[in-house]
Amino acid sequence: SLSSLNKKRSMFFWKIHAFLYFPDYIILSVSDLLNKAKFKARRGLNELDKIFVPFVEKRFLLLRNSQVDQLFELFEIDDVSLADIIIYKKMEYPIELKEIFEEIFEFYSEI
Repeated sequence: SLSSLNKKRSMFFWKIHAFLYFPDYIILSVSDLLNKAKFKARRGLNELDKIFVPFVEKRFLLLRNSQVDQLFELFEIDDVSLADIIIYKKMEYPIELKEIFEEIFEFYSEI
């Protein structure tokens, strides 16, 4: 059934024509999802803003669905921890977010 399928998947995205489907039955256009990512990219630390805002503007539409899912999970991590992981390299990133952190590290090394 659809509800059991919904329970098995957490925050995965499926492209359905020009739309993405969330398991909780919310359908967002790609531009709505991009706007949501741009909003979430604005952080409390200016150093993170300088990484995430350009990353979302330049790379978001190139990300695979699994990476988009991971990006929104990453945005739930507090700013101090993100700075320790990305900028100061004091912490390891969560292994389940490996794909998106590698994309961000690659992007960060280019800017």
